[in-house]
Amino acid sequence: MKKNVLIILCLLAAAGLGGLCTWQYLRQQDSLEALAQSQKQTEETAGKVTELEETLADREAYIKGQEEYVSELSSQLAALEALGEENSDEEETDDGEEEDNPYQYDYPELYAQAEYDRRHPAEDDDEEKEKKTAYLTFDDGPSSLTPKVLDILDEYNAKATFFVVYKDDEEYTSYLSEIVKRGHTLALHSYSHDYKKIYASVDNFLADFEKVYDWVYEETGLRPTLFRFPGGSTNGKRAVVDEIVEEMERRGFIYYDWNVSSGDGSNLTTTENIIDNVTSTIGYQDFPVVLMHDGPGKNATLRALPTVLEMLTEEGYEFETLNETMKPVQYVRKRRTS
Repeated sequence: MKKNVLIILCLLAAAGLGGLCTWQYLRQQDSLEALAQSQKQTEETAGKVTELEETLADREAYIKGQEEYVSELSSQLAALEALGEENSDEEETDDGEEEDNPYQYDYPELYAQAEYDRRHPAEDDDEEKEKKTAYLTFDDGPSSLTPKVLDILDEYNAKATFFVVYKDDEEYTSYLSEIVKRGHTLALHSYSHDYKKIYASVDNFLADFEKVYDWVYEETGLRPTLFRFPGGSTNGKRAVVDEIVEEMERRGFIYYDWNVSSGDGSNLTTTENIIDNVTSTIGYQDFPVVLMHDGPGKNATLRALPTVLEMLTEEGYEFETLNETMKPVQYVRKRRTS
């Protein structure tokens, strides 16, 4: 009898111990699940914080890019206002060749035969007025980005104008012919892109221009007639730049400024900046000439280009090249009187 009671007590004790162990095991499992849930929530929170930090960084980059863009436009506006004041008492005169022109015997091969009809394509043509055309221009190439830009333009059946700068690079130089081959306009920007040097005098500008002119001719067999001043025609000392304009026009070359800026001249400019700057302002121009860059490091421009083309295409724009028969977009300049 005692033996049976002892056995029963032992069994009850074992059962109690087993239950205790089971209870402790389940409690441990609940703790592990709670810990795992807590870790998951912590990771999700950290992910949201990271996402918010990235969004904030993007917004800050966008704002900095727009600050640079606004600064660019403000400087341009101030320069144009100054030009307008100076021009208020001036009358534009014909730019005939003067007998005592100090440059008429210099750079004898540096001549073009460009003559435009002094009107924009849509001014007197009803069909052209209904047509929406954008003129994309790319400065500072060629570079490693140029072939990619050309491929994107091909994809959207878009033509553009490339204002090139001399590159001492065989591969980059080969892109000059590729630009022409794909139906774009090849124009000149400068040889050195050194503002201080080329705007020092008319002779300095001509010497620099002749080098890039000869480079393009030797590589492509073309003699470009269009060019763009580095930084636009409001750069450099006014009196000197006015003389440069007069001499270049006497030689038959046409310069182009722009009236729509992508703002990508600054390295702070983001892809979103470029898209917004172009698409939000192009509608204000009847003859929109868009400034962009395909020079080294302009990856934001490359990323923005497909979206720009898509959005403008949806708005009904076609994309064509500039040529020597159009009235060019130029900032108002003072002309010397005879």
